[in-house]
Amino acid sequence: MIALDSISPLGHSRAELLTTRVESGEVLIFESDARLTGFVVVRARSFFGLDFVELLSVAPDDRRRGVGSFLLDEALSQSSTDRVFTSTNQSNTPMIGLLEDATWLFSGQLEGIDEGDPEFVYYKNVRHGA
Repeated sequence: MIALDSISPLGHSRAELLTTRVESGEVLIFESDARLTGFVVVRARSFFGLDFVELLSVAPDDRRRGVGSFLLDEALSQSSTDRVFTSTNQSNTPMIGLLEDATWLFSGQLEGIDEGDPEFVYYKNVRHGA
């Protein structure tokens, strides 16, 4: 996971964060041919009491093949709340496209996290037990 995350455009290591999330059971992974192709980190009730998709990463060669959509769907199916939030930088157009294609709704934007690159917040309602 750390190697896959190291290709992130953010340019900083999240090894400690990922280690903590794996140890706490907050990571879902996607494997293909015994190779990690993607993962999603979901924090239960961490965003105003609602679940939050903290991080989604897919190997470059496996993008646009449904891995990200599958991981988001899995995160929603295992969510502990009826609404799930996530966010991404304005510059991350592939993630914005993925969220919009999956009918996540735009909630708003936050300034001051990454200077000059606002954070866009999205949410999706989940129907449990339907």
